Amino acid sequence: MLNNLFGDKKKDPKELIQKILSEILEKGGFSLSYHVEKVEEEEGGFKVDIFGEDEGLLKTKRGRLLMALQTYLLRYLYQQLPEERIRIHIDSNGFWEENEKRLLDLTDDLVSKALDTNRPVTFKKDLSPNQRRLVHERVSGNTGVTSVSIGDGVYKTMKLIPDTFRSDKG
Repeated sequence: MLNNLFGDKKKDPKELIQKILSEILEKGGFSLSYHVEKVEEEEGGFKVDIFGEDEGLLKTKRGRLLMALQTYLLRYLYQQLPEERIRIHIDSNGFWEENEKRLLDLTDDLVSKALDTNRPVTFKKDLSPNQRRLVHERVSGNTGVTSVSIGDGVYKTMKLIPDTFRSDKG
């Protein structure tokens, strides 16, 4: 009781997420709703699904607005709850899952092409750190190809190099 009297009431991460997300969507004039749920398997984990008339705006430029919202919310939560370890994943009607599936399918196709031609193959678009991690994990299971990130900054391109190409040139 004394804690409440002096303002030391423990803040609820879910309530903070809902509060700031409501403010952002309202001030931005978005026609969007959201659902926040605690991820039981992951301590401090929350999943937010955003949906509605304007959800297409969130998905443009490879989901950068979704990523920006996630980054902003995380920073806000770290500021409000510095002692807690919070994880948050923001999605819009399965956008990231679809995006991941397309990326892994493309990776498989490029691995096949690299092996068939015995030549390095480069992704046409730069990839985010998370996308590169997915590609590296997918390729690490293939003993015939090595994945390499190329470039500076957050977004980098990737090259898939057949192992036999390296030994032929070495």
